[in-house]
Amino acid sequence: MNYWHKSLFYWQSSKPAGSCTHAVSISRCLKQYKTLAAHTICQIISCLLLFPALAVAQSQNSDYDLQLGKSLEENLTNGQAVWLNDGQVDFFAVFNPDQSRLSKGGVILLHDAGSNPDSPEVIQPLRADLQEHGWATLSIQLPYLTSVSDYSSKQDVINNRIEAAIKYLNNDGLGNIALIGHGTGAMAATAYLSAQPAATVQSFVAISLAIIEGDSKSESTIAQIEKISLPFLDIYGSDDFDNVINSARSRAFAARIYSNSAMQTRETEQNKRSAFANNAAQSSQSYIFYRQAQIEGASHDFSAAPYLLTQRITGWLELHAKGAALSQR
Repeated sequence: MNYWHKSLFYWQSSKPAGSCTHAVSISRCLKQYKTLAAHTICQIISCLLLFPALAVAQSQNSDYDLQLGKSLEENLTNGQAVWLNDGQVDFFAVFNPDQSRLSKGGVILLHDAGSNPDSPEVIQPLRADLQEHGWATLSIQLPYLTSVSDYSSKQDVINNRIEAAIKYLNNDGLGNIALIGHGTGAMAATAYLSAQPAATVQSFVAISLAIIEGDSKSESTIAQIEKISLPFLDIYGSDDFDNVINSARSRAFAARIYSNSAMQTRETEQNKRSAFANNAAQSSQSYIFYRQAQIEGASHDFSAAPYLLTQRITGWLELHAKGAALSQR
């Protein structure tokens, strides 16, 4: 999500007028996501003037998800509209079947906060490129978030939506599932995977994964990364958000903790298909499970480097994730 989208997201998620909430929200956004150029600020103002109804709709969380889904369905130009159920409400998703005739599996895409399953930033390029490289994709709508960290209070709903997406892909004959999340979607995916005792997902790609501290150590992103036992690609831009860039070393260290433990206990069965699992040098460095990659010149929305992002992800999936068998429970 680019800077003006992020600013709009914070404005829309603020409380009703009557205090200084709007000013505080915008000020916080400007401080956290760098100073906006004058033309970008004009974009924000224009959007607020042209689409006041959207801001009103977002104040009604459940209605917002439904209305956004209907709007996306009406304007969808690529992919198949799908409605799934998370146990409480229906939610929107976009399915793109494999176009290569060399099916390697299915990918579930989780968008960033303030974004959607048909976002032109990150999500659309991945949907278009992955289906040409043997991967069907299912991009799902996450519940409306009032802040970047609000996903944690809605993690149960997100988990149910991921499970519904897995079931949909399994019913379509796709047993090899990769989970790809961007921004807040990557944080939610990390939390989901850290709590899974049995693998229904076989690989994980986190795009622009930030770090937050939970109310307890077990809820922190770092602690969750330490528990993930899947082939894991951690990818971000050199001009990404400060939190993403500054926490890169911590994320790598957390992932290595699990790799060290797995090597000692020989818990590497699920990663034997990884090209690096058979490389003695890589194995001795305990990096069977995890890879980190930075894309030079890319910001958080990768608008300047969409091809490089999809190229790195499809290449990594080719080496580490294609054709894995579905685990039997």
